[in-house]
Amino acid sequence: MQTLNLEQLNLLAKHQNPHSISIYMPTHRVGRDTQQDPIRLKNLLREAEQTLEDNNLGKRDIEATLKPAYDLLDDMLLWKRQYDGLALFISDGELHYYRLPFRPDETCVVAATYFLKPLLPLFTGNGHFYILAISQNDLRLFEGTRHSVGQIDLPDDVPGNMDEALQYDDPEKELQFHTGTTSAHGTPRAGMFHGHGAGDEDEKIRIERYLNIVDKKLEKFLSDKSAPLVLAGVDYMLSIYHQVSDYRHLMQDGVEGNAEHLHAEELLRRAWPIVEPHFGAELDRIFDQYRELRTAEKATSDIEKIVPAAHYGRIDKLVVAVDSTLWGTFDSETGSVELREDHTAGDGTIPLTDFAAMQTLQNSGAVYALPKDEMPDGAVAVAVMRY
Repeated sequence: MQTLNLEQLNLLAKHQNPHSISIYMPTHRVGRDTQQDPIRLKNLLREAEQTLEDNNLGKRDIEATLKPAYDLLDDMLLWKRQYDGLALFISDGELHYYRLPFRPDETCVVAATYFLKPLLPLFTGNGHFYILAISQNDLRLFEGTRHSVGQIDLPDDVPGNMDEALQYDDPEKELQFHTGTTSAHGTPRAGMFHGHGAGDEDEKIRIERYLNIVDKKLEKFLSDKSAPLVLAGVDYMLSIYHQVSDYRHLMQDGVEGNAEHLHAEELLRRAWPIVEPHFGAELDRIFDQYRELRTAEKATSDIEKIVPAAHYGRIDKLVVAVDSTLWGTFDSETGSVELREDHTAGDGTIPLTDFAAMQTLQNSGAVYALPKDEMPDGAVAVAVMRY
């Protein structure tokens, strides 16, 4: 199963087919409920099948399109290795499916493009962050949004605890961080523990080496990320991690306490107040820009202007209502947009706000997602232009 990253999202966004099927469903990591997950998918596939039949697609074509997805029902290994949600994208000749670190609403959409809006919180500039729960005995990585959190698998080369990290580490190797050096944040590093002392001092040296290894191994995973990282653990572990870390978006405050005893929901409850001011300040700046520039036509909430601007790479920042979708068509040659009140499978309509968000991401713009009741003027999207 592939890891959903921005590259994969861009590939999904470029797909076009009159009968593109998008399915989202909550799943379970452990317990008896895992046995119900294949049944839930089967029901959603039958819903997609009925939609395709109503759209006059032939039975043989329907069977060929859905067969790879139906084959997943018997993949017991797949259902034993779930996160909190599953997304499937099905079209003629292709199937993509991804585990999700949050519980999506049960959804089945058939349209001319894949329905990607439920994925936006994982790639937008607001509300998406990581939590690294650290202890000497355990290391866990979580991906969170404002309302959801889920544990994600550590990259294969990241150790799961201190013993594993130091198993092959040379204890005689000089540590690369010294008093007076600066971190990637541009701030001076505090003096580190050096030499071979006794008792607590020796243990501090081991912890420093452990956390240094963790940070360096996670660096590759987080290298293309701009999401904040919140640490969870006892205070001295957090302090040392800050001294060795080069991750530019590491939050100064953390969730203090024995991380081994904190479950995902408790981590989210305590981590969100740490990152919320960060996200809120950025959105306030964007909305100020929007109000200031819209009179000069360098910002807009008009979806008929936003869609072509996103396609042609003119949008610098885009904020969309994650719980509202406008359907319509877009002609890339003329730049014209036609809104439709209703969406019917096979009618050629696309989710316009999804399309604008994906186009903005592909053109290196920043995308943010909010509930509609937090959008300015009740808009479904607002954009600040590059030019």
